Amino acid sequence: MKSEYITLKETKLTNNCPECYSNDGMVLSFKQEKQKSKFLVRTKKNVIENIECGKCENTIYPGQWTDDIERVYNYHKKTISSKPASLKFTGLFYFLLFLILIISGIGYVYLYRPDLLGLTL
Repeated sequence: MKSEYITLKETKLTNNCPECYSNDGMVLSFKQEKQKSKFLVRTKKNVIENIECGKCENTIYPGQWTDDIERVYNYHKKTISSKPASLKFTGLFYFLLFLILIISGIGYVYLYRPDLLGLTL
């Protein structure tokens, strides 16, 4: 399965970076995982949040957050609406399911009801 992330919200922060003390370039993003295969597409329930500084290119972990960053994070977390966890099947899955049902139906008629085909055993 290939994983990709759906960006639910991405916003620039004006708070000071705890690493380089720059007040521009920090980005807060909320993402949700989506897994794809040939037969199904699954959206997971969990939301991954991330704060990165564009100037020093560091990820800011929760232990490094200041009270201001935490307040802004909590505000933006309340404003996102995540997609519900779901499981969707692809066209290939439905085609193979249809093919299996047709083959099993023909096998049933051939083995158990040969009179319908005009065959006598």
